[in-house]
Amino acid sequence: MSLRPFLYIVILCSAFLSCKKDTSAPEEVSAFFGGEIINPSSNYIIIYKSSDIIDTVYLDANNRFKYTFKDFDSGLYHFYDGKESQSFLIHPNDSIMIRVNTVEFDESLTFNGIGEKENTYLIDLFLETERQEQEVLKISQLEPEAFEEQLSNIRQQKLKKLKQFTSKHKASELFTTFAKANIDYNYYYSKEAYPFINYSKSEHEIFNGLPEDFFDFRKEIDYNNETLKDYRPYVSFLRFHFNNIALQEHFKHSKDSIYNNQSLDYNLDKLTLIDQKVTDTFIKNRLLYYNMIKFINASKSVDDYDTLLTSFNEKSTNTEHKNKASKLVNSYKRLKPGQVIPDLKVVDKNEKISSLRQLIKRPTIVYFWDVKDRYHLKVSHDRAKELQKKYPEFDIMAININAISSREQADILQRNNLNLNNEYRFENVDKAIELLSIKPVNKVFILDKKARIVNPKANMFDITIEHELLALINQ
Repeated sequence: MSLRPFLYIVILCSAFLSCKKDTSAPEEVSAFFGGEIINPSSNYIIIYKSSDIIDTVYLDANNRFKYTFKDFDSGLYHFYDGKESQSFLIHPNDSIMIRVNTVEFDESLTFNGIGEKENTYLIDLFLETERQEQEVLKISQLEPEAFEEQLSNIRQQKLKKLKQFTSKHKASELFTTFAKANIDYNYYYSKEAYPFINYSKSEHEIFNGLPEDFFDFRKEIDYNNETLKDYRPYVSFLRFHFNNIALQEHFKHSKDSIYNNQSLDYNLDKLTLIDQKVTDTFIKNRLLYYNMIKFINASKSVDDYDTLLTSFNEKSTNTEHKNKASKLVNSYKRLKPGQVIPDLKVVDKNEKISSLRQLIKRPTIVYFWDVKDRYHLKVSHDRAKELQKKYPEFDIMAININAISSREQADILQRNNLNLNNEYRFENVDKAIELLSIKPVNKVFILDKKARIVNPKANMFDITIEHELLALINQ
Protein backbone atom coordinates (compact mmCIF):
# COMPACT_ATOMS: atom_id res chain seq x y z
CA MET A 1 0.00 0.00 0.00
CA SER A 2 1.38 3.46 -0.86
CA LEU A 3 1.59 6.15 1.78
CA ARG A 4 -1.30 8.28 0.52
CA PRO A 5 -4.02 5.53 0.73
CA PHE A 6 -2.63 4.46 4.08
CA LEU A 7 -2.78 8.03 5.36
CA TYR A 8 -6.32 8.43 4.01
CA ILE A 9 -7.46 5.32 5.93
CA VAL A 10 -5.88 6.61 9.12
CA ILE A 11 -7.58 10.00 8.81
CA LEU A 12 -10.91 8.40 7.90
CA CYS A 13 -10.75 6.05 10.90
CA SER A 14 -9.86 8.95 13.18
CA ALA A 15 -12.82 10.95 11.90
CA PHE A 16 -15.18 7.98 12.37
CA LEU A 17 -14.03 7.34 15.92
CA SER A 18 -14.38 11.00 16.81
CA CYS A 19 -18.07 10.88 15.81
CA LYS A 20 -18.63 8.14 18.39
CA LYS A 21 -17.24 10.16 21.29
CA ASP A 22 -19.38 11.25 24.18
CA THR A 23 -19.80 14.98 23.56
CA SER A 24 -20.02 15.59 27.27
CA ALA A 25 -16.50 14.18 27.83
CA PRO A 26 -13.49 16.52 27.62
CA GLU A 27 -11.91 16.57 24.17
CA GLU A 28 -8.82 14.35 23.92
CA VAL A 29 -5.70 15.93 22.49
CA SER A 30 -4.13 13.49 20.02
CA ALA A 31 -1.97 13.23 16.92
CA PHE A 32 -0.72 10.44 14.66
CA PHE A 33 2.88 9.57 13.81
CA GLY A 34 3.79 6.66 11.55
CA GLY A 35 5.82 5.60 8.57
CA GLU A 36 8.30 3.21 7.01
CA ILE A 37 11.95 2.48 7.85
CA ILE A 38 13.93 1.08 4.90
CA ASN A 39 16.96 -1.05 5.85
CA PRO A 40 16.11 -0.76 9.55
CA SER A 41 18.93 -0.96 12.10
CA SER A 42 16.58 -2.66 14.56
CA ASN A 43 12.99 -3.91 14.73
CA TYR A 44 11.74 -0.88 16.64
CA ILE A 45 11.97 2.88 16.98
CA ILE A 46 12.15 4.86 20.22
CA ILE A 47 10.16 8.08 20.49
CA TYR A 48 11.50 10.52 23.05
CA LYS A 49 11.43 14.15 24.11
CA SER A 50 14.32 15.69 25.98
CA SER A 51 15.78 12.84 28.04
CA ASP A 52 12.36 11.20 28.55
CA ILE A 53 11.41 8.13 26.52
CA ILE A 54 7.80 8.45 25.37
CA ASP A 55 7.42 4.94 23.96
CA THR A 56 9.04 2.10 22.05
CA VAL A 57 7.19 1.25 18.82
CA TYR A 58 7.87 -2.00 16.97
CA LEU A 59 8.00 -2.33 13.20
CA ASP A 60 5.61 -4.70 11.45
CA ALA A 61 6.56 -7.27 8.80
CA ASN A 62 6.78 -4.47 6.20
CA ASN A 63 9.04 -2.33 8.40
CA ARG A 64 6.21 0.11 9.07
CA PHE A 65 5.06 1.55 12.37
CA LYS A 66 2.26 3.71 13.76
CA TYR A 67 1.83 5.59 16.99
CA THR A 68 -0.84 7.87 18.45
CA PHE A 69 0.13 10.70 20.76
CA LYS A 70 -2.52 11.30 23.42
CA ASP A 71 -2.84 14.24 25.80
CA PHE A 72 0.52 15.68 24.80
CA ASP A 73 2.04 19.12 24.36
CA SER A 74 3.05 20.49 20.98
CA GLY A 75 6.77 20.42 20.52
CA LEU A 76 9.91 18.93 19.09
CA TYR A 77 10.11 15.17 19.56
CA HIS A 78 12.71 12.68 18.33
CA PHE A 79 12.71 9.17 16.93
CA TYR A 80 15.68 6.80 17.19
CA ASP A 81 16.03 3.69 15.03
CA GLY A 82 18.78 2.01 17.07
CA LYS A 83 21.56 3.82 15.22
CA GLU A 84 20.57 7.37 14.32
CA SER A 85 17.97 9.89 15.43
CA GLN A 86 16.16 12.87 13.99
CA SER A 87 13.60 15.35 15.27
CA PHE A 88 10.05 16.14 14.18
CA LEU A 89 7.63 18.89 15.18
CA ILE A 90 4.13 17.75 16.05
CA HIS A 91 0.95 19.58 17.09
CA PRO A 92 -2.50 18.31 18.19
CA ASN A 93 -4.48 16.87 15.24
CA ASP A 94 -1.36 16.43 13.11
CA SER A 95 -1.09 13.21 11.14
CA ILE A 96 2.55 12.80 10.11
CA MET A 97 3.99 10.02 7.99
CA ILE A 98 7.73 9.58 7.49
CA ARG A 99 9.81 7.49 5.14
CA VAL A 100 13.53 7.04 5.75
CA ASN A 101 16.33 4.84 4.40
CA THR A 102 18.96 4.24 7.08
CA VAL A 103 21.70 4.00 4.43
CA GLU A 104 21.36 7.78 3.97
CA PHE A 105 19.36 8.62 7.04
CA ASP A 106 18.95 12.42 7.06
CA GLU A 107 19.14 12.84 3.29
CA SER A 108 16.38 10.30 2.62
CA LEU A 109 13.95 11.44 5.33
CA THR A 110 10.63 12.64 3.87
CA PHE A 111 7.38 13.74 5.50
CA ASN A 112 3.75 13.43 4.36
CA GLY A 113 0.40 14.36 5.85
CA ILE A 114 -0.81 17.06 8.19
CA GLY A 115 2.32 18.74 9.51
CA GLU A 116 4.34 17.83 6.42
CA LYS A 117 5.30 21.33 5.26
CA GLU A 118 6.78 22.55 8.54
CA ASN A 119 8.77 19.37 9.10
CA THR A 120 10.03 19.30 5.53
CA TYR A 121 11.20 22.89 5.91
CA LEU A 122 13.06 22.07 9.15
CA ILE A 123 14.85 19.00 7.74
CA ASP A 124 15.78 20.94 4.57
CA LEU A 125 17.18 23.74 6.74
CA PHE A 126 19.18 21.18 8.72
CA LEU A 127 20.62 19.65 5.53
CA GLU A 128 21.37 23.06 4.01
CA THR A 129 23.38 24.00 7.09
CA GLU A 130 25.34 20.74 6.86
CA ARG A 131 26.11 21.37 3.18
CA GLN A 132 27.36 24.86 4.00
CA GLU A 133 29.90 23.68 6.60
CA GLN A 134 32.79 23.62 4.10
CA GLU A 135 31.82 27.03 2.77
CA VAL A 136 31.81 28.49 6.30
CA LEU A 137 35.16 26.83 7.02
CA LYS A 138 36.58 28.43 3.87
CA ILE A 139 35.36 31.95 4.63
CA SER A 140 36.61 31.57 8.22
CA GLN A 141 40.13 32.00 6.80
CA LEU A 142 39.26 35.55 5.71
CA GLU A 143 39.91 38.70 7.71
CA PRO A 144 37.17 39.34 10.31
CA GLU A 145 35.30 42.04 8.34
CA ALA A 146 35.15 39.99 5.13
CA PHE A 147 34.17 36.88 7.08
CA GLU A 148 31.36 38.74 8.86
CA GLU A 149 30.01 40.14 5.58
CA GLN A 150 29.80 36.75 3.86
CA LEU A 151 28.44 34.95 6.92
CA SER A 152 25.79 37.65 7.39
CA ASN A 153 24.71 37.21 3.75
CA ILE A 154 24.14 33.48 4.33
CA ARG A 155 22.00 34.29 7.37
CA GLN A 156 19.96 36.99 5.62
CA GLN A 157 19.14 34.69 2.69
CA LYS A 158 17.79 32.08 5.10
CA LEU A 159 15.75 34.65 7.02
CA LYS A 160 14.25 35.90 3.75
CA LYS A 161 13.20 32.37 2.73
CA LEU A 162 11.71 31.80 6.18
CA LYS A 163 9.65 34.99 5.97
CA GLN A 164 8.29 33.94 2.57
CA PHE A 165 7.39 30.49 3.92
CA THR A 166 5.61 31.74 7.04
CA SER A 167 3.61 34.26 5.01
CA LYS A 168 2.51 31.69 2.45
CA HIS A 169 1.67 28.79 4.76
CA LYS A 170 0.50 30.51 7.95
CA ALA A 171 3.14 28.64 9.93
CA SER A 172 2.70 27.93 13.62
CA GLU A 173 4.45 30.10 16.20
CA LEU A 174 6.41 27.09 17.48
CA PHE A 175 7.68 26.26 13.99
CA THR A 176 8.82 29.85 13.49
CA THR A 177 10.63 29.73 16.84
CA PHE A 178 12.60 26.61 15.88
CA ALA A 179 13.32 27.70 12.31
CA LYS A 180 14.57 31.14 13.34
CA ALA A 181 16.61 29.62 16.18
CA ASN A 182 18.26 27.28 13.67
CA ILE A 183 19.28 30.22 11.51
CA ASP A 184 20.35 32.51 14.35
CA TYR A 185 22.23 30.02 16.53
CA ASN A 186 24.11 28.48 13.61
CA TYR A 187 25.18 32.03 12.69
CA TYR A 188 26.21 32.70 16.29
CA TYR A 189 28.05 29.36 16.40
CA SER A 190 30.11 30.26 13.33
CA LYS A 191 31.03 33.62 14.89
CA GLU A 192 32.14 31.91 18.11
CA ALA A 193 34.11 29.31 16.14
CA TYR A 194 36.01 31.87 14.07
CA PRO A 195 38.96 32.36 16.49
CA PHE A 196 39.40 28.58 16.72
CA ILE A 197 39.32 27.71 13.01
CA ASN A 198 41.11 30.71 11.52
CA TYR A 199 44.62 29.40 11.04
CA SER A 200 46.47 32.71 10.58
CA LYS A 201 47.38 33.39 14.23
CA SER A 202 47.03 32.05 17.76
CA GLU A 203 43.63 32.33 19.44
CA HIS A 204 44.96 35.08 21.73
CA GLU A 205 46.17 37.17 18.80
CA ILE A 206 42.92 36.68 16.90
CA PHE A 207 40.82 37.77 19.89
CA ASN A 208 42.91 40.92 20.21
CA GLY A 209 42.50 41.71 16.50
CA LEU A 210 38.70 41.36 16.28
CA PRO A 211 36.51 44.43 15.72
CA GLU A 212 34.92 45.73 18.92
CA ASP A 213 31.41 44.79 17.74
CA PHE A 214 32.34 41.28 16.53
CA PHE A 215 30.59 39.60 19.47
CA ASP A 216 27.69 42.06 19.81
CA PHE A 217 25.28 39.21 19.05
CA ARG A 218 25.99 37.89 22.55
CA LYS A 219 23.58 40.53 23.86
CA GLU A 220 20.77 38.55 22.18
CA ILE A 221 21.62 35.18 23.75
CA ASP A 222 18.96 33.63 25.94
CA TYR A 223 20.84 31.25 28.24
CA ASN A 224 17.62 29.86 29.71
CA ASN A 225 15.37 29.12 26.74
CA GLU A 226 13.25 26.19 27.89
CA THR A 227 11.64 25.75 24.47
CA LEU A 228 15.04 25.32 22.80
CA LYS A 229 16.76 23.34 25.56
CA ASP A 230 16.93 20.16 23.43
CA TYR A 231 17.29 21.82 20.04
CA ARG A 232 20.60 20.83 18.46
CA PRO A 233 21.63 24.27 17.09
CA TYR A 234 20.98 25.89 20.49
CA VAL A 235 22.73 23.17 22.50
CA SER A 236 25.75 23.11 20.15
CA PHE A 237 26.02 26.88 20.29
CA LEU A 238 25.97 27.06 24.09
CA ARG A 239 28.73 24.45 24.31
CA PHE A 240 30.99 26.35 21.92
CA HIS A 241 30.07 29.71 23.39
CA PHE A 242 31.25 28.71 26.85
CA ASN A 243 34.46 27.27 25.38
CA ASN A 244 35.05 30.68 23.87
CA ILE A 245 34.19 33.05 26.71
CA ALA A 246 36.08 30.80 29.16
CA LEU A 247 39.16 31.03 26.95
CA GLN A 248 38.86 34.82 26.81
CA GLU A 249 38.58 34.88 30.59
CA HIS A 250 41.48 32.46 30.93
CA PHE A 251 43.76 34.64 28.78
CA LYS A 252 43.19 37.54 31.20
CA HIS A 253 44.97 35.80 34.10
CA SER A 254 47.34 33.33 32.42
CA LYS A 255 50.38 33.39 30.19
CA ASP A 256 48.78 30.99 27.69
CA SER A 257 48.28 32.21 24.14
CA ILE A 258 46.72 29.11 22.55
CA TYR A 259 43.68 26.97 23.25
CA ASN A 260 44.39 23.99 25.51
CA ASN A 261 41.26 22.06 26.42
CA GLN A 262 43.21 20.06 29.01
CA SER A 263 44.13 23.12 31.08
CA LEU A 264 42.65 22.80 34.57
CA ASP A 265 42.39 26.58 35.12
CA TYR A 266 40.61 27.03 31.79
CA ASN A 267 38.06 24.34 32.65
CA LEU A 268 37.51 25.80 36.12
CA ASP A 269 36.79 29.15 34.44
CA LYS A 270 34.29 27.44 32.18
CA LEU A 271 32.32 25.84 35.02
CA THR A 272 32.26 29.18 36.87
CA LEU A 273 30.90 31.05 33.84
CA ILE A 274 28.19 28.44 33.26
CA ASP A 275 27.17 28.76 36.90
CA GLN A 276 27.06 32.56 36.68
CA LYS A 277 25.19 32.95 33.39
CA VAL A 278 22.70 30.05 33.34
CA THR A 279 19.82 29.90 35.81
CA ASP A 280 17.65 27.21 34.19
CA THR A 281 18.42 24.08 36.22
CA PHE A 282 18.16 21.61 33.32
CA ILE A 283 20.34 23.62 30.93
CA LYS A 284 22.91 24.47 33.61
CA ASN A 285 23.27 20.91 34.91
CA ARG A 286 23.62 19.49 31.42
CA LEU A 287 26.30 22.01 30.43
CA LEU A 288 28.23 21.42 33.65
CA TYR A 289 28.10 17.64 33.20
CA TYR A 290 29.05 17.77 29.51
CA ASN A 291 32.15 19.84 30.26
CA MET A 292 33.12 17.81 33.32
CA ILE A 293 33.00 14.53 31.39
CA LYS A 294 34.71 16.09 28.36
CA PHE A 295 37.67 17.13 30.55
CA ILE A 296 37.97 13.74 32.27
CA ASN A 297 37.92 11.90 28.95
CA ALA A 298 40.52 14.22 27.37
CA SER A 299 42.97 15.01 30.16
CA LYS A 300 45.81 12.69 31.11
CA SER A 301 46.46 14.67 34.32
CA VAL A 302 44.68 12.37 36.76
CA ASP A 303 45.73 14.58 39.66
CA ASP A 304 43.53 17.40 38.29
CA TYR A 305 40.32 15.36 38.31
CA ASP A 306 39.45 15.87 41.97
CA THR A 307 39.87 19.65 41.77
CA LEU A 308 37.46 19.94 38.85
CA LEU A 309 35.09 17.41 40.42
CA THR A 310 34.90 19.53 43.58
CA SER A 311 33.98 22.60 41.52
CA PHE A 312 31.45 20.59 39.53
CA ASN A 313 29.77 19.18 42.66
CA GLU A 314 29.45 22.69 44.15
CA LYS A 315 27.55 23.93 41.09
CA SER A 316 25.48 20.97 39.85
CA THR A 317 22.20 20.00 41.50
CA ASN A 318 21.78 16.75 39.54
CA THR A 319 22.50 13.80 41.84
CA GLU A 320 22.73 11.30 38.98
CA HIS A 321 25.30 13.44 37.17
CA LYS A 322 27.34 13.79 40.36
CA ASN A 323 27.36 10.02 40.96
CA LYS A 324 28.38 9.29 37.37
CA ALA A 325 31.15 11.88 37.42
CA SER A 326 32.51 10.53 40.73
CA LYS A 327 32.50 6.96 39.42
CA LEU A 328 34.32 8.06 36.28
CA VAL A 329 36.96 9.93 38.25
CA ASN A 330 37.53 6.93 40.53
CA SER A 331 37.68 4.66 37.50
CA TYR A 332 40.36 6.74 35.78
CA LYS A 333 42.40 6.83 38.98
CA ARG A 334 42.54 3.04 38.77
CA LEU A 335 43.55 3.38 35.12
CA LYS A 336 46.43 5.74 35.76
CA PRO A 337 49.52 4.99 33.61
CA GLY A 338 51.72 2.48 35.44
CA GLN A 339 48.77 0.65 36.99
CA VAL A 340 48.02 -2.93 35.92
CA ILE A 341 44.81 -3.16 33.89
CA PRO A 342 41.80 -4.50 35.88
CA ASP A 343 41.62 -8.28 35.80
CA LEU A 344 38.38 -8.78 33.89
CA LYS A 345 37.16 -12.00 32.34
CA VAL A 346 36.90 -12.21 28.55
CA VAL A 347 35.40 -14.88 26.31
CA ASP A 348 36.91 -15.97 22.97
CA LYS A 349 35.27 -17.39 19.83
CA ASN A 350 35.32 -20.92 21.34
CA GLU A 351 33.54 -19.80 24.54
CA LYS A 352 36.76 -20.15 26.52
CA ILE A 353 36.90 -17.76 29.48
CA SER A 354 40.27 -16.17 30.27
CA SER A 355 41.71 -13.45 32.45
CA LEU A 356 42.45 -10.30 30.46
CA ARG A 357 45.76 -9.90 32.29
CA GLN A 358 46.82 -13.48 31.53
CA LEU A 359 46.34 -12.90 27.81
CA ILE A 360 48.89 -10.08 27.80
CA LYS A 361 52.27 -11.61 26.87
CA ARG A 362 53.70 -8.80 24.75
CA PRO A 363 53.05 -5.06 24.37
CA THR A 364 49.36 -4.91 23.47
CA ILE A 365 46.78 -2.62 21.94
CA VAL A 366 43.23 -3.20 23.24
CA TYR A 367 40.32 -1.59 21.39
CA PHE A 368 36.53 -1.98 21.59
CA TRP A 369 33.52 -2.13 19.32
CA ASP A 370 29.76 -1.84 19.64
CA VAL A 371 27.20 -3.59 17.42
CA LYS A 372 25.21 -0.33 17.22
CA ASP A 373 28.09 1.51 15.56
CA ARG A 374 28.74 -0.27 12.27
CA TYR A 375 30.97 2.47 10.92
CA HIS A 376 33.32 2.33 13.90
CA LEU A 377 33.31 -1.48 13.73
CA LYS A 378 34.62 -1.34 10.17
CA VAL A 379 37.15 1.50 10.43
CA SER A 380 38.57 0.36 13.78
CA HIS A 381 39.24 -3.13 12.44
CA ASP A 382 40.77 -1.71 9.27
CA ARG A 383 43.04 0.52 11.34
CA ALA A 384 43.99 -2.39 13.64
CA LYS A 385 44.99 -4.44 10.62
CA GLU A 386 47.15 -1.57 9.39
CA LEU A 387 48.83 -1.11 12.79
CA GLN A 388 49.44 -4.86 13.14
CA LYS A 389 51.27 -4.88 9.82
CA LYS A 390 53.43 -1.86 10.74
CA TYR A 391 54.09 -2.92 14.34
CA PRO A 392 54.33 -6.74 14.51
CA GLU A 393 55.95 -6.40 17.96
CA PHE A 394 52.45 -5.72 19.35
CA ASP A 395 49.47 -7.96 19.94
CA ILE A 396 46.14 -6.34 19.10
CA MET A 397 42.91 -7.37 20.82
CA ALA A 398 39.37 -6.40 19.85
CA ILE A 399 36.70 -6.67 22.54
CA ASN A 400 32.96 -6.36 21.95
CA ILE A 401 31.06 -4.38 24.61
CA ASN A 402 27.56 -5.82 24.07
CA ALA A 403 25.78 -8.55 26.01
CA ILE A 404 25.73 -11.00 23.10
CA SER A 405 26.77 -14.62 22.60
CA SER A 406 29.96 -15.72 20.86
CA ARG A 407 27.80 -17.02 18.03
CA GLU A 408 26.11 -13.66 17.56
CA GLN A 409 29.49 -11.94 17.71
CA ALA A 410 30.90 -14.29 15.08
CA ASP A 411 27.90 -13.69 12.79
CA ILE A 412 28.37 -9.91 12.97
CA LEU A 413 32.09 -10.15 12.22
CA GLN A 414 31.57 -12.56 9.32
CA ARG A 415 28.84 -10.38 7.81
CA ASN A 416 31.36 -7.55 7.79
CA ASN A 417 34.07 -9.76 6.24
CA LEU A 418 36.19 -9.70 9.41
CA ASN A 419 38.03 -12.70 10.82
CA LEU A 420 37.54 -14.08 14.33
CA ASN A 421 41.15 -14.06 15.49
CA ASN A 422 41.97 -12.03 18.60
CA GLU A 423 38.28 -11.22 19.06
CA TYR A 424 36.76 -11.31 22.54
CA ARG A 425 33.73 -10.23 24.50
CA PHE A 426 33.34 -9.48 28.21
CA GLU A 427 31.84 -12.04 30.54
CA ASN A 428 30.33 -9.18 32.56
CA VAL A 429 29.72 -6.24 30.24
CA ASP A 430 28.40 -3.73 32.78
CA LYS A 431 31.30 -4.33 35.15
CA ALA A 432 33.83 -3.99 32.33
CA ILE A 433 32.35 -0.74 31.00
CA GLU A 434 32.47 0.75 34.50
CA LEU A 435 35.96 -0.45 35.45
CA LEU A 436 37.53 0.46 32.10
CA SER A 437 35.41 3.61 31.52
CA ILE A 438 34.60 2.47 27.99
CA LYS A 439 32.77 5.60 26.96
CA PRO A 440 33.27 6.62 24.25
CA VAL A 441 33.73 3.28 22.51
CA ASN A 442 36.64 4.58 20.39
CA LYS A 443 39.03 4.76 23.36
CA VAL A 444 42.07 2.47 23.18
CA PHE A 445 44.41 1.02 25.81
CA ILE A 446 48.12 0.65 25.18
CA LEU A 447 49.66 -1.90 27.58
CA ASP A 448 53.21 -3.09 28.14
CA LYS A 449 54.14 -6.78 28.28
CA LYS A 450 53.28 -6.93 32.00
CA ALA A 451 49.73 -5.62 31.40
CA ARG A 452 50.64 -2.24 32.86
CA ILE A 453 48.80 0.73 31.39
CA VAL A 454 50.90 2.99 29.17
CA ASN A 455 47.97 5.06 27.90
CA PRO A 456 44.30 4.45 28.83
CA LYS A 457 43.00 7.04 26.33
CA ALA A 458 44.86 6.41 23.10
CA ASN A 459 43.27 7.20 19.74
CA MET A 460 43.78 4.70 16.92
CA PHE A 461 43.22 7.38 14.29
CA ASP A 462 45.66 9.95 15.68
CA ILE A 463 49.24 9.87 14.43
CA THR A 464 50.45 10.25 18.03
CA ILE A 465 49.55 6.61 18.70
CA GLU A 466 52.38 5.53 16.41
CA HIS A 467 54.82 7.70 18.35
CA GLU A 468 53.66 5.99 21.54
CA LEU A 469 54.06 2.52 20.02
CA LEU A 470 57.58 3.30 18.83
CA ALA A 471 58.52 4.69 22.25
CA LEU A 472 57.31 1.48 23.91
CA ILE A 473 59.24 -0.71 21.46
CA ASN A 474 62.42 1.26 22.10
CA GLN A 475 62.25 1.03 25.89
